[in-house]
Amino acid sequence: MSSFDFRGIIPPMVTIFNNDGSFDWEGNKAVIDYLIKGGVHGIFVLGSSGEFAHMSSDERKEFAEFAVDYIKGRVPVLIGTGHSNTREVIELSRHAQNIGADGVVVVTPYYWGLSGENLFNHYKSVAHGVDLPIMLYHFPNLTGQQMPASLVAKMVKELPNIVAIKDTIDSISHIRILS
Repeated sequence: MSSFDFRGIIPPMVTIFNNDGSFDWEGNKAVIDYLIKGGVHGIFVLGSSGEFAHMSSDERKEFAEFAVDYIKGRVPVLIGTGHSNTREVIELSRHAQNIGADGVVVVTPYYWGLSGENLFNHYKSVAHGVDLPIMLYHFPNLTGQQMPASLVAKMVKELPNIVAIKDTIDSISHIRILS
């Protein structure tokens, strides 16, 4: 497993496109260089502000390859591999691992709400499918899926490569309830 430690400032990066919808490679290079020169401790690509939900799997893989190749170890690279389909998350996460990403960020499945057991099984499948650190991405306003603190605690306890959480919510009161 990657030795990357999820600490410091790891901003989610926007993805820059040309007017025709193709990637603006020079624009994306400029954003990456700006972030690195600003002193970030890592870069998170293909999150919500990276427009992952509007890209095909092939486009996501292409952008992930670009990011890892262009950053060239200057800072760690985290790749967003979330999807509503567990098999797709595993495939994208394995791709991230194979191209040299330092970790993956996996948003809760969206569209259908899952029970706690099914949500645990989703992340368990991903965790067993890759040998990379995984950051949970909890964004209930966009996914419609809550990830209770007790479930997060269970995942962290039982799945050692789940090491962090990006908790995108408007109130942190839910973390007070641990069972």
